[in-house]
Amino acid sequence: MANHLYQYSILSALMNGICREGTTVAKLLTHGDHGLGTISGLNGEIIIVDKEVYHFLPDGNLREVEPTDIIPFAMITRFEPTLTKQPITLNMSTISKELSPLLPASQNSFLSIRVDALFTRVTFRVIPAQSEARESLSELAKRQELHHATHSRGVLVGFWSPGFTSGFSVAGFHLHFLSDDRAQGGHVMEFDAEDVVLRAAAINEYNVEFPASGEFQDEPIGEVLAKDLHAAEGQ
Repeated sequence: MANHLYQYSILSALMNGICREGTTVAKLLTHGDHGLGTISGLNGEIIIVDKEVYHFLPDGNLREVEPTDIIPFAMITRFEPTLTKQPITLNMSTISKELSPLLPASQNSFLSIRVDALFTRVTFRVIPAQSEARESLSELAKRQELHHATHSRGVLVGFWSPGFTSGFSVAGFHLHFLSDDRAQGGHVMEFDAEDVVLRAAAINEYNVEFPASGEFQDEPIGEVLAKDLHAAEGQ
């Protein structure tokens, strides 16, 4: 179903270091063609564009994905935009305004977002793998690798999540970058873009699959403060 959001696991699980087990790439792709996530052990960033899955490692290299690769967290949809705009420029400060009328008209729904552009500057990170079991996303973020691209054509894919979903997702924007030459990609921190095509859609159906694994169910997942989630996600 188009513009229906499927999510595997929750960000609070990653914040508690629960990220070794999960679904597979093959199963994930039955739910859509546009999304983002991570891989077992938080070893890098996953970007899903036009039903192709890209896995960038902490050193910045692209790794070929296998259908059996384990995905402990992901968000994915069948993307059919209902809004298309071509602003002259775009950045993190202006994207909310450019998403009008979806924001604020759909501010309590999810938005799926795609930005095709010439990125004059984009900063993105790739999370390193856990060095021990249950190492949290917050700890890993302290030693994340930051990467930069300038004058690079590429695409941003991701979502805007309403505030009440904090803990399940991260409230606000969660975007991943992929260069057109597929040489660079990761979790977006900042960007400036021109020659922009911005596409988006409101999502009113949201399905979360909780892992049935012992890792997920062994102990209670504690409350995660929004400020800690935003810090771990670089917002």
